[in-house]
Amino acid sequence: MRVEVVATREEFARRAADVVCATARARPRAAVGLASGKTPLGLYAELARRVRAGEADLSDVTAFAIDELYGVPPDHPATNAAYFRRELAEHVPLRALHVMDSETPDPGVECARFCRLIDDAGGLDLIVAGIGTNGHLAFNEPGSPFDSRARKVALEPPSREPYVALFGSLAATPAFGLTLGIADLLAARRALLLASDTEKAEAIARVLEGPVTEALPASALQRHPDLIVVLDREAAARLRQAPS
Repeated sequence: MRVEVVATREEFARRAADVVCATARARPRAAVGLASGKTPLGLYAELARRVRAGEADLSDVTAFAIDELYGVPPDHPATNAAYFRRELAEHVPLRALHVMDSETPDPGVECARFCRLIDDAGGLDLIVAGIGTNGHLAFNEPGSPFDSRARKVALEPPSREPYVALFGSLAATPAFGLTLGIADLLAARRALLLASDTEKAEAIARVLEGPVTEALPASALQRHPDLIVVLDREAAARLRQAPS
């Protein structure tokens, strides 16, 4: 595990982009699993800037959204299908961008299809993940088995609350999601964990320095053989050991 603490939002975005771009240089046809939410927004903006400036070429990269809301039309602005079109695909040419079908009539079949696409791409070279305040990883909520695979899951309030503004209330926010399982995520050759702001500090301390437990799904990343963690100072505030 390599933990890096940065001082500014710009440095946060640059360091995360460095990891993605290094993956694409090492394997131009890389397969990359991506998280949504506010934490990686700077990363996606920096990737777009580098592409415009001719500093990066991601045109042979295949991107996979690591989770998706379930029971919502794909064009709804809250879906990851809409998020990645808006924040990434409209600005960064990619070989392909794959997102699970948020309206699939058969989640099991859809998750299997999505995993076959990953297998066909040669497996994930990199996952870019965030962390929930309850330690969730993608949509793997506390209690998710470490050997879990892609599936439909019930979402806890901390996973639903970021979407409330787009649905009007927590009650109206989707109660289910589709997600790659923890075993699927750990199978990636490299993992990049991003966290920013004070609200993530407690979860980061528990995930990086506490026991590996299914009660805290992101703690499974401690077992990953090639994990890079990029934090801002606020997210790193509760770490007992200062990163080297």
